[in-house]
Amino acid sequence: MRGFVWMGRFIPMYGVMILIGIFAAAGVAWMLVKHFKYDPNHLLLLIAYGFLGGMVGAKLLFLLISWNQIEWSSILDPEYLKLLMSGGFVFYGGLIGGLGAVFLAGRLHKIHVLPYLEAAIPCLPIAHAFGRIGCHFASCCYGFPYNGPFHVIYHQSPYVPTYAPLETPLFPVQMLEALINFGIAAVLIRRTWKKGLSLLNVYIYLMLYGISRFLLEFLRYDDAERGGLLWFSTSQWISMIMILVSAFLMTRSMVKQKEKGQ
Repeated sequence: MRGFVWMGRFIPMYGVMILIGIFAAAGVAWMLVKHFKYDPNHLLLLIAYGFLGGMVGAKLLFLLISWNQIEWSSILDPEYLKLLMSGGFVFYGGLIGGLGAVFLAGRLHKIHVLPYLEAAIPCLPIAHAFGRIGCHFASCCYGFPYNGPFHVIYHQSPYVPTYAPLETPLFPVQMLEALINFGIAAVLIRRTWKKGLSLLNVYIYLMLYGISRFLLEFLRYDDAERGGLLWFSTSQWISMIMILVSAFLMTRSMVKQKEKGQ
């Protein structure tokens, strides 16, 4: 786990990257909300709920798929529990938990969620990209053994079973996913700025990321920690469902727009 010492405390780069990603994504979403004349204070409230729900959802899905790898005999050991809770998050769990928390916030605070969701979703890949850079620093979510250009070698790793093998050249799948997420964000933010807020952007994001994640999973080497069924990992099954649902919603949205045009 790479990091730095500040005021006598070790600060992991994983957490630093996540915080940078959240602030960067929130800043761009803030600009979009202001541009389309919605209340930025409502956006901040929804982001707070989404962050908390996302963290809980990401951790719960990680614990679920890592059930057999967790050393339950050491669960009451403060050091082991600290390591277990400080690392290990599954993005799809965070996406589901975050969306659920955002809609709960809308109901509790009587906020019309959709325009804020339409502004925030194009920025979500920014936060995710920085999170994947954090994964690179933490040596988790690692790629397959690979000795070609841009390979990475980890020389030390924390005591957690989800971290990469040491002294082994690996494919930099975390950084590749970060680049893909930045690309998705650029496409969606540009489209939103030019064409306005639209649920179609949400569906496009789900489609683009679903396809990307399905393919990227083949480049990963942490099979035992990801969980899976038959030929596919847990995330690939979720990706396939997401691709099908987003394809249906995109088609329905475009048909409705065509009917309105007539």
